[in-house]
Amino acid sequence: MTTVGTRDLKQNPQAVLRQVLASGEPVEVTSHGHPTGVALVPLATGPRPWVRGAELAAITPLMDDAAQRLHDDLAAVDHGDAPADPWAAGA
Repeated sequence: MTTVGTRDLKQNPQAVLRQVLASGEPVEVTSHGHPTGVALVPLATGPRPWVRGAELAAITPLMDDAAQRLHDDLAAVDHGDAPADPWAAGA
């Protein structure tokens, strides 16, 4: 485990935190070379649930026209133009 001194942590906390986030590994905080019992640990996303093959096979792929409409809607949102809401009362 990498270590960082309390002095370094106090003088440049942003660099230390960036190092922890970039490496994904915990960093132990030391004081005058001795462990303090504190470690900076990046957030863990946790285990991801498995999806069974049968469930994956049951997903119906988008038809080409539906995929194009989805692409156009997402592009419109990116450009600040809201796509028409098919669930709106007047539509």
